Amino acid sequence: MRVFRSAVLSCVVLPASIVAAQSGPAPPLSLSQAVNEAIERNPELLALRAQAGVHRTGPEQQRSLPPPMLEAQAWQWPVNTLNPARTDMFMFMLTQDLPGRGKRATRAALAEKDVGLAENAVVARTREIVAQVKVAYADVYVARKADEIDRSAADLLRELADVAQAKYETGRISQQDVLKPIVELSHLHEELIKITQQGSAARARLNALMHRRPDDPIGELAEAKEMDLTASSRELQDLAVQQHPELRAARLRVDRAGAALAVTRLERKPDFSIQGGYMLLPRDTDAWTGRIGITWPGAPWAKKGIAARVAQDTASVAASMADEAVVENAVRLAVEDAYVRAKSAQQRAALLRTTILPQSQQTLDISRIAYQANKVEFLAMLDNQRMLLDARLSYYRALAEQDQALADLERAIGGDLTTAIVKLTSVGEVK
Repeated sequence: MRVFRSAVLSCVVLPASIVAAQSGPAPPLSLSQAVNEAIERNPELLALRAQAGVHRTGPEQQRSLPPPMLEAQAWQWPVNTLNPARTDMFMFMLTQDLPGRGKRATRAALAEKDVGLAENAVVARTREIVAQVKVAYADVYVARKADEIDRSAADLLRELADVAQAKYETGRISQQDVLKPIVELSHLHEELIKITQQGSAARARLNALMHRRPDDPIGELAEAKEMDLTASSRELQDLAVQQHPELRAARLRVDRAGAALAVTRLERKPDFSIQGGYMLLPRDTDAWTGRIGITWPGAPWAKKGIAARVAQDTASVAASMADEAVVENAVRLAVEDAYVRAKSAQQRAALLRTTILPQSQQTLDISRIAYQANKVEFLAMLDNQRMLLDARLSYYRALAEQDQALADLERAIGGDLTTAIVKLTSVGEVK
């Protein structure tokens, strides 16, 4: 029987540890380093920053006058000759169009709103990228912890198999009790394959956000900590209303709609055109020439079109204001949802660390002693071992859920959580 058990155990080869496979020779990676690298190198953020730079030239373009037009004309050139000296008159003219009073400044103000929207888009996407980095970082962390816990459980299962083998040889247990830890080890092997897959996928996401190759190794990660939110949900909602990029964008869209309305209303004012020139008369006295023009926005065939555009832009202002209220409502809801999830995860982590984990460990220790004394069944001890394993995994998953909820909360409030909002608690390594 011992030969059979050894042969079975030799077939249960655990997959390579994702801790070793993912860390490799890479240096340690803290969360702040991952966030900074993503902010500096993420290609999507680089593209948005470049796009914002394009919009920054808009206001100056609108403040500038349109380019003048220089014209030259020849008058009364006889059709029977190609000699320009036979022409009676040459005219050289310079024309400059002048927008009505206040139009350039108003158009520049509209372009500045576009600049604000482009820059705000960079801020909003940065917050989203930061949140995604924190979620991926937590996923990699919990996958590695699950890998470590399962491997320690595998060592314990091998010890139990040895104990079961010794008891079987003395006739105190049946053959099936010897095979149970081997079957459990096979299930653990299957679980480790899933964990390896999840860890590799999380590593690829994190690398992509930092603009690295998906298969690049990631070094040792910082230990997760329990956190306690000291601010209330209402306080965080009010903070989000003040600084959330989406709300800022909604307000900028309201302002932009108002600026567009102001530009359209100024179309009711006339534009001007001035022209000056010199008349060269080869067979007479030269002369100056001048012209001034003015548009007529109030013409019956033009007035209705301007009025329709004003009505359209007025409706756009009202729609933008309504959209602002919708965005504010969504932001408040997102803050409340992330706040509840963060609080719940923190409470679960504290409960697991202070109560469930110690009790599960104590139960397993007692059952192991009782099993050696033939006072409990092997299956009961195996169940207790599985309960401890699940409790340890649940603790680190609760920490990961807490970090992910806090990342969503930061995205919901549009800024980082300061020490006045959240308090970190180091709990050390959970055994």
